[in-house]
Amino acid sequence: MTKFDIIVIGAGLVGLSSAYHLQKCNPNKKILLIERLPRPAQANSGRSAAMFRNTFTSVDNLQLADTSIDFYLNLQQEQGVDLGIRLIGYLWLVSENQTDQVQRHLQKMVEHRVDVKQITVQELKEIFPQVCTHFNKNDEEAQTLGLVNIGTALFGKKCGSLDPDLLAEFYMKGFLQFGGQASFNTNVTDLIIEPDEKLGLNGEPFVWQEARIVGVRVSGELEGDIRASRIVLATGAWANELLDPRGIDGRIKVKKRQLFKVDVGQNKGLSDLLSNRSFNSEGIPPFVILPKSGIYIKPVKEECSFWVGCEDEINREFITVPDANLDTYKAERRYYEFDIHPVLSKYLPSFKDVRPSSMWAGLYGINTLDYLPYVFMECGAIIVCGDSGSGVMKADALGRIVDAMYREGENATAYLYPNIPYDVRKLSYRQRNVEREEWVI
Repeated sequence: MTKFDIIVIGAGLVGLSSAYHLQKCNPNKKILLIERLPRPAQANSGRSAAMFRNTFTSVDNLQLADTSIDFYLNLQQEQGVDLGIRLIGYLWLVSENQTDQVQRHLQKMVEHRVDVKQITVQELKEIFPQVCTHFNKNDEEAQTLGLVNIGTALFGKKCGSLDPDLLAEFYMKGFLQFGGQASFNTNVTDLIIEPDEKLGLNGEPFVWQEARIVGVRVSGELEGDIRASRIVLATGAWANELLDPRGIDGRIKVKKRQLFKVDVGQNKGLSDLLSNRSFNSEGIPPFVILPKSGIYIKPVKEECSFWVGCEDEINREFITVPDANLDTYKAERRYYEFDIHPVLSKYLPSFKDVRPSSMWAGLYGINTLDYLPYVFMECGAIIVCGDSGSGVMKADALGRIVDAMYREGENATAYLYPNIPYDVRKLSYRQRNVEREEWVI
């Protein structure tokens, strides 16, 4: 039976960051990274919109995201590591009846030095004329859809997109250079639990024995049982796949999310929409979030396209046991046609009569309690999950927190980039002490 000091399960961005920081800070430890897919970051990390922002109402979310973003920016701007970062900004279009609530969020973010500013409707019309800010009372379609007039807008400057493959490559390369080992096409089928003090009796561990996770059972490129002093579970939406059979609560729920790609092509309206020099140096519009139904639009300059999505909640089922094969989850053209497009084309008429050229789906592992990640120790294992679709923007901070917990236990202090202390107990569930996020997309 093979023996390691640490086994990290899952090579999404959170698992990669955890493996990277663990190996970097513990160079003498033998660490194995296990992933069932052929390459890193090919599951939900690779299927996400790959956006990042530091505009949060929760101070904890702000710290996790802001320090991670600073690390990524330092890599690209100071160290010359291309992560495909585009600081295009986030633009929230806010309805008239949400203005007071947004003012409170804005004030709180400004107090914490978030670079965010308010844009009046008149200013919006001048710098983003393609947006419809007001609907006539005689507009029956708008009335039927329940569309609301835009009362204001918020623009977050330190927000944008990156290439998850390039970020994964950085973490993977560093992990291996520091001495880590990785096994792809290897599926963890079970967690091995044993008593701290073996009695040699059939059926151990019994309920009266102290027990812990001591290894994993795998199939694929590696076969059999692999033991380790510490297991790190970073399997995202599939956390419960290994935890539930062992009676451990991962405290997350899973939903499908979808993205639709719309090509600009010869469409002049979309071409004009893609060209905008009012918000960023990229010469494209920001990531836009509409005030109705959580619909968002991501401009993709290199593809000359837009990605469109929606964080739907009601009437989108929770998935109890996600399929290992993400191709099981298909994007629904009908969802674009009847749910997204009617609203999208009213606020942004350039999308009228435009349909997607391609579409795909992925999964979110959501912490429905407060929309912040969990990092906790259970049965001797470190479990990091529930990032609620923000793994890209918080991966670095979470990797540092996992490393701190490994070295110092649940009462550890992690040091987020560049050297900001963070009490890791805040993200546990036993001593959880975080502020619920109210600015959820």
